[in-house]
Amino acid sequence: MLDVRAMTRAALLEARNEDGGWAYLPQAHTRLEPSCWAALALAHVDRREVDIDWLRRWPTENGWLSDVPSAPPNITFNALAALTLLQSESGHAFAERLITRLISIKGNTYRNAPELRQDNSLAAWSWIEGTISWVEPTAWCLLALKQRRKRHGSTTEMDARIDVGERMLIDRACRDGGWNYGNSRVYESDLLPHVPTTALALLAMQDRRTSGVVQRSLARLRRDVDTERSAVALSLSAICFRAYGEPSAETEQALLELCASRRAVNDDNENHHGMAMALYALSSMDAAPNAFTL
Repeated sequence: MLDVRAMTRAALLEARNEDGGWAYLPQAHTRLEPSCWAALALAHVDRREVDIDWLRRWPTENGWLSDVPSAPPNITFNALAALTLLQSESGHAFAERLITRLISIKGNTYRNAPELRQDNSLAAWSWIEGTISWVEPTAWCLLALKQRRKRHGSTTEMDARIDVGERMLIDRACRDGGWNYGNSRVYESDLLPHVPTTALALLAMQDRRTSGVVQRSLARLRRDVDTERSAVALSLSAICFRAYGEPSAETEQALLELCASRRAVNDDNENHHGMAMALYALSSMDAAPNAFTL
């Protein structure tokens, strides 16, 4: 088989834009999400500290990193950026500013409604300011705050936000385990979980692995992982399984085959975000400090 890891690493290095970041696709503008994943993946596979120089030059807006100038700052991408900065000793001060911002921001709350089986009073995290909390932004913010707590200790305010975020994820879990993007039940109908959302939420809750919700969700991810054959879903699942000490060889093999086939038939339109996630997932978790292990 092709040396997918080496080819993906080379392709990511070649795809880097002049400003030091990465776009989602070739010849496109640099974006925060693929740039963070690419920086994390290249550092992980090369066993070195994460390069954050490009992040130091990133435009800001009201204390947030601004991904698209015409759009509100994306809280989720800022959490990913904080997680990235925490992997570098020189990025600690910059990460602290973002962490402080993440602690201060809260999703909107609403009255509880009978058609939704959830607690709308839980103010976790939203995609952008002034909107309701969602599972994925909450999971990313929990990962960033818990990584900060693991590396540099915690504060009362941080612990309080972590507690709310955990309670929100437990509240939103689907009946048989796993997570949908937002709700678990609407109008008496149970919604189905999604593989990447479940893997991400599990990563955020790995220090609560004795919880019944977490155990059911890990079992559900194991059952569902083969149903979503995308680079994002397989990468997050492989990273999640490794973080939990679960067998990951089959998921990694599926990811290797996916990457090899896509590079063979669609090399000119490769998604840099998916490439970076795959490279991280396919690199040894013991090779360097792991950004996703709590």
